[in-house]
Amino acid sequence: MTQTELITAIGETLNQIDDMLMEPALQNQPAKWQQVYALRKHLDDLQHDLVEVTIQADDAQFQTLTAKIKLATDRLQKVIDDVKKIDSVINTIAQISAGLDEILKAFA
Repeated sequence: MTQTELITAIGETLNQIDDMLMEPALQNQPAKWQQVYALRKHLDDLQHDLVEVTIQADDAQFQTLTAKIKLATDRLQKVIDDVKKIDSVINTIAQISAGLDEILKAFA
């Protein structure tokens, strides 16, 4: 995965989260809604930071970390359709954010 592909994937994930935040089932759970929104904001901030960092896409550490993020975003896509699995969604968004934190720490 390249830096551009990662930024695009995170953007697509943010769009999915935005759609989920509009779901009545989640809106009826204010504490969960707030938690998802806070994680969404953090992920958005990380995406902005990632845009500012120049990364060698052929770096082995970058490739390893982006593979972790890809697995997490794939899992998120599978559970996001079922708002009843909101805890899984929250945990997966947190994993994506943690992976981006690692990349930013390693390359900033």
